[in-house]
Amino acid sequence: MRRRALLPLLPLAVGTMLLAACGNSDPEETEMDAETVLDAAGLSAPDLEASVADAPLKGDEAWSRVVTFSGPADVIDAWVADNFPDGIESRAFKDDMAAATERLGDDTQKKGDRIAEGVEGSAAFVVVVGQEDEPVVHVAVRQTGR
Repeated sequence: MRRRALLPLLPLAVGTMLLAACGNSDPEETEMDAETVLDAAGLSAPDLEASVADAPLKGDEAWSRVVTFSGPADVIDAWVADNFPDGIESRAFKDDMAAATERLGDDTQKKGDRIAEGVEGSAAFVVVVGQEDEPVVHVAVRQTGR
């Protein structure tokens, strides 16, 4: 008798398990780690602790994130060399340049910081490398289309 009473609940249980197993694969609604965000831009993840923050969406963007990390200058320079074989020669000639503020906001990029921009597939990125003894790196990555 108990088994018959539970039988109508079986489809509901199966459906719930399938939904849980499938999960939500929409990147804008799932948490993305630094490695995933940087990989979308064709960049490697640093061997450092990194944080990921949501960034405002614009136009047809599927998602937009900012990865931030810092470390000793030699470790940051090694990351730059791995990802930019010719280095990052562009230096900001003033604080809050448009390329950086559009994605990172005001007061993040300073005069003299190294700046790089690029596109990898449907992802575009802006990289700002600070000048401190332990430079702070901000990488804004956005992906267009769905």
